[in-house]
Amino acid sequence: MFFYLDYSRTPQSGRIEPLRISADTEAGGQPDILYLQEGCQRLVSVAMPGGAELLLLGDPVIAPQADLGAALCPNGKLDISQLYETVRGHYYWFFREPGSWSCGSAFGAVCPLYYAEQDGRILLSSSSFFLAQKTKACKRNRRNLLERLLFNYPVFNSTWWENIQLLGAHQVLRLRGNRFAVETGFGVETCFGDGANASRDSLHELAELFEAETALFLPDAPFGISFTGGFDGRTLLAAARKAGHSNFLTYSFGHPEDADLTFPQAQTRRLGIPYRPILLDDDYVQQAALPSARAFMALTEYNGNFGRPHYHFAAQSLAQEVDFLITGNFGSELFRALHQPGVMMTEPLIRIFASPDDSWKDALRQTQARWNGVFRNETDALIAEIEQYLQPMRGWDPNHRFYHFVFQEIFRKYFGPELIMQQHYLNNRTPFLSLRFFRALNRTIWSGVHARLFEKMKNKRMKGQLFYAAFIRRADPQLYRMRTSKGYSAADVLEPRRLPMLLAGVAWQKFMKKPEVDTNAVEAFFRLHEAALLQEIQPGADNVLQECGLSNQLSTPGGTLETRIKHSSIAAGWVAARLHADARHLTTTFSALVNHDKHNRINANQHTGLWKT
Repeated sequence: MFFYLDYSRTPQSGRIEPLRISADTEAGGQPDILYLQEGCQRLVSVAMPGGAELLLLGDPVIAPQADLGAALCPNGKLDISQLYETVRGHYYWFFREPGSWSCGSAFGAVCPLYYAEQDGRILLSSSSFFLAQKTKACKRNRRNLLERLLFNYPVFNSTWWENIQLLGAHQVLRLRGNRFAVETGFGVETCFGDGANASRDSLHELAELFEAETALFLPDAPFGISFTGGFDGRTLLAAARKAGHSNFLTYSFGHPEDADLTFPQAQTRRLGIPYRPILLDDDYVQQAALPSARAFMALTEYNGNFGRPHYHFAAQSLAQEVDFLITGNFGSELFRALHQPGVMMTEPLIRIFASPDDSWKDALRQTQARWNGVFRNETDALIAEIEQYLQPMRGWDPNHRFYHFVFQEIFRKYFGPELIMQQHYLNNRTPFLSLRFFRALNRTIWSGVHARLFEKMKNKRMKGQLFYAAFIRRADPQLYRMRTSKGYSAADVLEPRRLPMLLAGVAWQKFMKKPEVDTNAVEAFFRLHEAALLQEIQPGADNVLQECGLSNQLSTPGGTLETRIKHSSIAAGWVAARLHADARHLTTTFSALVNHDKHNRINANQHTGLWKT
């Protein structure tokens, strides 16, 4: 899936012609033409009131009887909130009216929209690397590099280059004549609710709504359901069985002895449904992990990291059998209180939202000082932007401030790369990221929005499991009684008389269960292939990586596995951003990405050159 627009921005501009491009068409040849390539996704065109047209590029999920014209333009203008509620899924939208255009991304903003201003023109694309080539971007963004070092991802809307911006989540980009504006289209904070509904009846109401919403996400084409030893996957499996679907398989990945394989493998046999294990064994580590790591990074434009090659390996494997995945992405984060640092949220990020005063500023300055003090100016600018971001939230509940950031930034920055990579092979549908369900959940006490900030007590963080249990009981009594890898079943969670079994299961997991080590073979892969990756990246050849000391850290043994994966991933992206100047190479690579479809699989090895110097 790809789009590109070169908008000339003259007083006479306003008419933009959409053009679907074929597999051998060079994108971006003419101004004021919206170039569209579907790939594994689709393009939907909808006639709207007043002669307007709505284009949806991606995997829009629309109820069969929906009257989009009446629903989305109740007053003659496109209502973004209604768009998000009515058209679920992951997609780009383009709204063409006489004399003007507007565009954006779906609820959650998983699909990134990049733009740049140059010589009186606005250039838009789904690919930042393509824009870098078109604009001949030569100045990389040191602020962006600092943010990745501090937080694992850029916290706001910067990219690898100074002149290219990422459109903010739930924002609208408007073009009319020579006018260009970025506007707020939807405020996620309007959905936070008060959490006043604490009754068990609300669980049943939520389960009923989730059943109706999930039914829309389940396609008629073959699909796969992520089914592990936990609750997210079995909730979706229960929904598919309740809806009467049989054209699906279940899958999970891990080492052959991991619970995330052994549990679903045994339980799907009892249920009589197909199961496809994705084995992350020695053969995978030796043969497939390195090309998958390269492909994951290239297909995410280096917004992912080297710790996730198994996601690419699974997507590439499953695409031979199904066209869609149904996954529990975003589910746990909606219900439970996020509480500890890790890849999703680092200690510096936690300090920003947890500090009762301005001590987070000193902490950021101290952290950046570890990089030889070369980011002083960038740190001051970052602190100023964070202050500006937090200013309108003064007086908010601390957890609401944090969850505003979760829904606006963490969801698309952490989960986004995984989904973007998968879009080159199939479609990942995520029923938990439904605005209708999101609104309803936040009116109840079961939402993580209404937990205490960074709640540590496990019994309070488990309240989301009450929803899963209530839904599974409603949808699938057989699954309801089956034990999870946590040591207890959904019935143990929901029924008070089964509390002893729940406590026994929790105790078993905490004290008796053998800890699973390297379940996704990440450590085995990285220890084996780290030297090869660093040889390809060559961080020592980059002046900025030398100045800040990152190249020295990577060349010196030591440090945690998580830190080495993080730093090598950032270095790979920083170096690849420098190499955009090789237009011949980048055009070749881009063509492979754009022309990739179900019948033309990318060879992951071809991406190696992106970070070779």
